[in-house]
Amino acid sequence: MGTINIPDNLDLADRARLGLHGLIGTCDPELDYEPYFLTYYSARPAYFLHWSTMVSGVKPKFLEAFALLKCICGTPDTDQEKAFLRSFMDNIDEDGLLYDKAAPNRPWNVGVGYGVKSRDMDYANIAGNGRLVNGLWYMYQLTSDESYKTAMKRCAEKMVDIAVIKNDYAYYPDSKCGNDFSWIKSGWPHTDEPKGPQEGCEGSVTFYQLLPVRGLMKWYYMSGDERMLDLSKRLVKFATQPKFYGGVVDTDPSYGAERAHWWGHQHGNLAAFRGIMDYACAASDVSALEFVRDAYEWHRQGICPQLGQSVTIEGCCGGDLPALAIQLTDAGIGDYWDDADHFVRNLTAQVQVTDLEGIRRIGESYAERPKDARFGAPDDFRFTRSINIGEPIPGLECLDNVLGRSVGAIANFLSSGRYQSPNQMACCTGNGLQGFYYAWEAAIRHSGGVSSVNLLFTRFSEWMDLISYLPYEGKVFIRNKTSKVINVRIPGGVPLNQARVTVNGNAMTPVFCGRYVSLTGLCGGEEIVVTFPQTERKLTLSVPNLNGRLFWGYPKVTANFVGSTCIGLEDEGESQFGSESVLVRQFNEPKYWGGETVYKDASYYVPPKVVQWY
Repeated sequence: MGTINIPDNLDLADRARLGLHGLIGTCDPELDYEPYFLTYYSARPAYFLHWSTMVSGVKPKFLEAFALLKCICGTPDTDQEKAFLRSFMDNIDEDGLLYDKAAPNRPWNVGVGYGVKSRDMDYANIAGNGRLVNGLWYMYQLTSDESYKTAMKRCAEKMVDIAVIKNDYAYYPDSKCGNDFSWIKSGWPHTDEPKGPQEGCEGSVTFYQLLPVRGLMKWYYMSGDERMLDLSKRLVKFATQPKFYGGVVDTDPSYGAERAHWWGHQHGNLAAFRGIMDYACAASDVSALEFVRDAYEWHRQGICPQLGQSVTIEGCCGGDLPALAIQLTDAGIGDYWDDADHFVRNLTAQVQVTDLEGIRRIGESYAERPKDARFGAPDDFRFTRSINIGEPIPGLECLDNVLGRSVGAIANFLSSGRYQSPNQMACCTGNGLQGFYYAWEAAIRHSGGVSSVNLLFTRFSEWMDLISYLPYEGKVFIRNKTSKVINVRIPGGVPLNQARVTVNGNAMTPVFCGRYVSLTGLCGGEEIVVTFPQTERKLTLSVPNLNGRLFWGYPKVTANFVGSTCIGLEDEGESQFGSESVLVRQFNEPKYWGGETVYKDASYYVPPKVVQWY
């Protein structure tokens, strides 16, 4: 791994290295690297907070993210990372599932909203275990370690065994132990099927029915076990029933339900559609693909697509939205490359916590707070909701270098198109960070000597090196290695007749196939430059909340764009949190404002393997 001088712009490999720091840093090394549920900056000092369902519900997302981020940046394994990985293999139960266990050192085992009875039970979150199989698949691809494959098999087969099958559909009941839809070792206390979309604490029924599909399909790819495909088909059949859908503003909710119109928990729904996508791609189910496309298009109308944001959007969505845009495009059911580009630049990158001094300033405006006090950060749910915690629970909070360990993780949500929330949530870190990988992998696709450049992010590969100058200049530099044909997509909105191409310094007449410049007859060793104009725009954007759970109005932002990158906001506006001084503002990138390209030395790393993520 050497160094290379490149433009100092959105470097996905650098964001991956930072993400690994935040991912491991927000886990508890004294407790088998269980993630802390929440991180609060709006207190002095900042503190981590443990809560339930982190092991079986959220930690599998951390495994997924870990594998993908390691693939991008290839940093040497640390002792902490090795211990983090061991914590999975050491704690998967003999039945194949990962459990949140009742133990003296986990007094917070009580499930959110379901009372203290959960504290004395081991429970396995079904959605999380689906993602466990997914993460094990990633790790197997990355390492070829057979123990990951063995663990995949055991977990997937157990999820098949415990599903409730009725007629031509299947589902998982809500045991009301632990987090929503969790399996108890003694068996389901009932087999009642969910009747609507908003059941459970999170109001996200389809999430818990369809996240197992992502794992089941991965074991199907590995083994060819038809039971995985059959159960996935049944779960999709159940979770696409009209009773789970219907947009809140639909003129005809019944028809809207048939067309996958939805509202509510954004990550919960978007992640569920990813489960359908995994099944649809494997089964070549066109109806299921169309259902997801309708759901995506419907949601796109309820956000500001240039920013990828609604008035409050969870950090989790920084992974979900790019993934859906890329998967739908790959499936040939739409062209959403420009959406994916906007989402990664203006959502995923903006929700990652990178400003240590910024989050440090948040706490300075608060009075000093002792650990385990009976009051907490203004957004600490223990004191703002009707949850009676009684005496402080020992071990719930941690004050150890919280801010330093949090850099690189993902904020809980973005607010009003302007601010990061003054906290982090583990599920957002585990899910949101993966958006960087999806964009990195999709930037260059290669098959049979043909390389396609779909997204203009810097990436180094065995076939070619792609160096992006966006947003400083509408320019990409390609150092060809082995490709015989290279196709480069010109971003939407750019007139194709204004694109220019040089090969080894010689001007070429561009040949287009759709929005792709096609370069043929290559031998390897060519240096290719593609340039195009970038439109500078000042846009007044509404940031809606049609599909959110909370209705806080429709703020507007005045945003300066260069191409697809928002480089700054002009109006301050107001935040639901009050003064801007206690928030980290988005799009604060003065290096883009000077009119000159800023360079940096970056690590040059070509991964020996590229992880297939769906």
